[in-house]
Amino acid sequence: MRSRRRISTILLTVFSAVVLFSTASGQSNDANFPTPLTSSVASGTIKARDIGDSRLTTFYYAFNGGQGDIFINVTTKNFNGDVDVFAVEAMRPLTKMIIFADTLTNETGRLIYLRKPERLLLRIQGRSPNDDPSTFQVKFGGSFVAMEGNGVGVTEAPTVDSDPTGSVRVNSVGTILETPKAERAVEMPVATSKEPDLSEIKTETVAKKPVNKKPVKVAVLVKDPVKQEPAKEPKANREKITTTKKPASKKEEPQPDPLADVRLVIAFKNGDKIEKPLPEILKFSVDKGVLTVIAKDGAIRRYSMVDVAKVTIE
Repeated sequence: MRSRRRISTILLTVFSAVVLFSTASGQSNDANFPTPLTSSVASGTIKARDIGDSRLTTFYYAFNGGQGDIFINVTTKNFNGDVDVFAVEAMRPLTKMIIFADTLTNETGRLIYLRKPERLLLRIQGRSPNDDPSTFQVKFGGSFVAMEGNGVGVTEAPTVDSDPTGSVRVNSVGTILETPKAERAVEMPVATSKEPDLSEIKTETVAKKPVNKKPVKVAVLVKDPVKQEPAKEPKANREKITTTKKPASKKEEPQPDPLADVRLVIAFKNGDKIEKPLPEILKFSVDKGVLTVIAKDGAIRRYSMVDVAKVTIE
């Protein structure tokens, strides 16, 4: 009896390990190519992001649901994020669970009722709030229907070369990573005891032309330190430089002011009269029955129009 219990325990442990491996090894990040759930358990690990990287990690799983109730149990550890279930047709949301890493382990659940069999999509979206990885486990029950084999009707996502030749590698926050230098394989010659075939070796003789080396004669001019020739005056200094001065331009005589003889005449009713040369006046105007005369020197004179008989410019 004890041996049977041990065998059953070992088989159960192996089965759970296979289930966990099958659900965690092929996690998809594309909703168009989700990971097919071949068992009622989906689990995985979300690695911690680099400092400054605020992105979320998203995993998609595909499964079927029959008519009736589907029970969902979610257990997470160090996980901040959402767990959603959609109907593949028109991506209709069926349930949503918001989870915060406020305790050591969080456990929650939901119940979904389906009126007809449908293809469903599970989305795990979240991140680790610290430097430790996050873990999650989603268990299904009720009318849950696992995908057969590798997932009938589910297309595998295309693969892209993660390290193309000549690319610059960066981390999630844009820091350039050092690319390891590729080791070059050097082919070493293999020593053989076979003598070379002399018939295959061709020798070429190149006739070298003799180089005629002629002696070079160098003439050295030695000047007598006592007898020195007088320095010749440059030709430019001997020539007379003639400059022509332009006649000074005559200063233009100021033109007479045409308003010099024009005067502003203000005649009062009592017989008084004021005459001012117009060039000395800056402005004169009538505002609200008051005649204001402003001179260029800043003097301002005001006269009531009740006392003024007429204002003329003569």
